[in-house]
Amino acid sequence: MTSSTKSSRRQLATVVMLVLALLGGLVRWLAPQPSVARDLGSLLMVLWLPIVGNIIGWMMQRAKAPRHVLQGFAPDAVFEPSARIELTLLAADTPRESRPIRAGYFDGALVVGSEGFTARLAVPVEGEPVPEVPCVLAVQFLRPALALAQLTPDKRFALLAGRTVLGTGYVLPDGPPHEVPKAQPASA
Repeated sequence: MTSSTKSSRRQLATVVMLVLALLGGLVRWLAPQPSVARDLGSLLMVLWLPIVGNIIGWMMQRAKAPRHVLQGFAPDAVFEPSARIELTLLAADTPRESRPIRAGYFDGALVVGSEGFTARLAVPVEGEPVPEVPCVLAVQFLRPALALAQLTPDKRFALLAGRTVLGTGYVLPDGPPHEVPKAQPASA
C-alpha cells in the first residue's frame, strides 16, 4: 500500500468520523432527555476523540520536524574547478537513457564507499560523454576539502544522479585544471 493510498484512506476515515460526530450532536440535541437515542448521539460524538488526538499528534510532529535546507550549488554560482576526473558512463538499457549527461553544468554526487560528495561537472558542448568511452571533465565540489581528502587518484568513485548510478571514474593526479572548457548552463 502506497503512502498516498494510506493518506487518502485516513482522510476518508476522518471525514466519516466527523460526519458521524455531527450526526451524533444533532441526534443528542433533538432527542428527549432520558432516551436511548440521546445515548447513541453521545456515543457517536465520542467517536471524534481519536481523530482529535491524531490531529494534535500530527501538529506536534510537524512542529518538531527540522527545517531541512537543501544544499547544493546556486544556479548563478560561478564554476570554480576543484579537480579533473576521468569518467566512464555505464551502458544504458534503454536508448532514451544512453546519453544522461548533456553539455552544460551537471549536478550529481561522487560516491566512494558509503560517502557521497555533491559535485558539479562542466561538460563542454563538443565533449559530451558517451557510454563506455572514458572522458576527462572538470569538477567542482560543494565542499572541496572534504571531497578531495577521500577522492584520491587511486580510489574509484561512482557518479550518481539521484539514486541512479550513471558511471564510474577516478580523480586525475594532476590537480585542478588551469583552463576549464566552456560549458553552457544546462537548459531544463
